[in-house]
Amino acid sequence: MVGIEALQGYLLEEVLARLLFENGYRLLVSAQQDPDALAEGNHGLLVRGRGSDHQADVLGELTLPTPFSLPLRIFVEAKYRRATTGLAAVRNAHGVVHDVNEYYSTAHHGRLRLPVQRHLYRYALFSTSGFTRPAQQYALAQQVFLVDLSGQAFKGLRGGVEEAARQLHELAAATGGPFPRGQVRTALRLSLDTWTAERIPPEDTTIDVLGRESSARNPARAEDRELPPRRLAGIADSLASRVGDSLLLGFPSAPFVLVFRPDDLADFGAYIAEHGTDIDVRITRRDVSSDWVVVPADGTRAFRLPFSLPALLADWLLGGDPATVAVRAKNVKAELLSFISVFHAGRLVRLVFRPRTQRS
Repeated sequence: MVGIEALQGYLLEEVLARLLFENGYRLLVSAQQDPDALAEGNHGLLVRGRGSDHQADVLGELTLPTPFSLPLRIFVEAKYRRATTGLAAVRNAHGVVHDVNEYYSTAHHGRLRLPVQRHLYRYALFSTSGFTRPAQQYALAQQVFLVDLSGQAFKGLRGGVEEAARQLHELAAATGGPFPRGQVRTALRLSLDTWTAERIPPEDTTIDVLGRESSARNPARAEDRELPPRRLAGIADSLASRVGDSLLLGFPSAPFVLVFRPDDLADFGAYIAEHGTDIDVRITRRDVSSDWVVVPADGTRAFRLPFSLPALLADWLLGGDPATVAVRAKNVKAELLSFISVFHAGRLVRLVFRPRTQRS
């Protein structure tokens, strides 16, 4: 029987998969989407590496072309636990990425067989309990993305995951036998609308969740047991309705990812509709919470995008007298946060910070 913390991690990963999907990534959920690089294992999707294949519970591919780079793919892993996530988890993430980035498929050019690297893989590790300082230092050095979900702003997200995990745990305990991880993930992806292997007619969605079509989509090959389909679908639908689309991912020119928590996502969408996708912004810091906020540079306060910096960077930034903090904050904004890319409603939006002296 799966433990409650592990189950919470599974569910959180599927919610984050929805976030990835909403932020410009196509989810890879079946080996049929890329037979050269992906395979189906006993417990789900695998990514081929040079040394071995690696489990990929959530894997996304950026849908937009990346200049001067191979197509980008990203692993997502979630740690839902009381203990702070440590160095071992980050080392494992780096090891996986290093191995899969050294895997070469074969391209044919006449009689020649050429080894070709087709994708660049990255890794994002989310934790509801934060990260130790050594883990943060190693991640920054190796460009493993860490996202801390322990703050008060993510309380609603954590609450939805915890309630769904409790219901699933009770359902699995009553049914008995090994936990059907693949079946649960498939049901969640159908409810969260993150199943991307093929089109699903809207009128057939319920049938797919409950019937043989859902089983056929299960990437896990070694599951002889199933949970009651209707009750599983109900839990998945309830989770999908609770978490919603309330977060945005921000991709700065820096080795970390930002998670924005908009005060009102509709306000942000309305501003984009009126002003276009290149938006001049100001970045300010809240004195009480130490969070940062992105607002329009025109002074209208038409939208607000609060976010937190990685803890290691934030500790360094605030570790000095007021004058030192002001200089460091100015440098961080100019060097790391001058361009932040976000995706909203299928559009790429650039948040552009310019120091005041450069604005006309």
